Amino acid sequence: MNQPDEGFDWNDRGTFLRAGISVEVVVLLIGLGLAWLAGINPWSSCRVTPESIAWGVAATGPLLLAFGVTYTVSWPPLLRIRELLVEMLGRPMALCRWYDLLLLAVLAGVCEEFLFRGVIQPWMAGDDAARPLAIGFVAALVGSNLLFALLHPVTPTYAIVVGLVGIYLGLIGLVDPLPEGGASPGQLNLVVPMVAHGLYDFLAFLVIAGESRRRDAARADVTGIVESD
Repeated sequence: MNQPDEGFDWNDRGTFLRAGISVEVVVLLIGLGLAWLAGINPWSSCRVTPESIAWGVAATGPLLLAFGVTYTVSWPPLLRIRELLVEMLGRPMALCRWYDLLLLAVLAGVCEEFLFRGVIQPWMAGDDAARPLAIGFVAALVGSNLLFALLHPVTPTYAIVVGLVGIYLGLIGLVDPLPEGGASPGQLNLVVPMVAHGLYDFLAFLVIAGESRRRDAARADVTGIVESD
């Protein structure tokens, strides 16, 4: 009888999902702890309205355009990113159901935006948290997204891309055209970057999983031809 492999199998669907969920839960717990220390309540900046969701969906467009460019341009650093993403994430993502990937994307959008845009950025900005032209806001935007980039250390180029995406998410978080409760338009609403981040990740996950399946099918076809010869 074959003994079951008790080692860590990254290419196992269950293992991959547990690892991904665990990472995002840890990110959220860190965010909650820092929010408590800083006396910040990011949930008060989460106002779910049709407008905020629509803004989040619309804000995904530039992110997808940037993803399309980085995924198709034949510049060696970008090619390296694509190969590493497919190599590291393609196989386990290809084994996942679409709703598995949706769950991971939603968790990433909520937990990471809670920590970086909901806690770290306003904590660093202080009184300038909602004043995008203030020096404190700019410093916090850059500083918080240096940390955000360090959370995604695939390659130096990838970290730079992620940092720029984080800056974009930090700016669109100020878009709340019709806030509830009498707040002024432009007040921070974390729902916008959460939706944009989650939707972008979900679509990117689908592309990476599809690319992995395509490559596996191509390898299977080549193997079949060789064996038939």
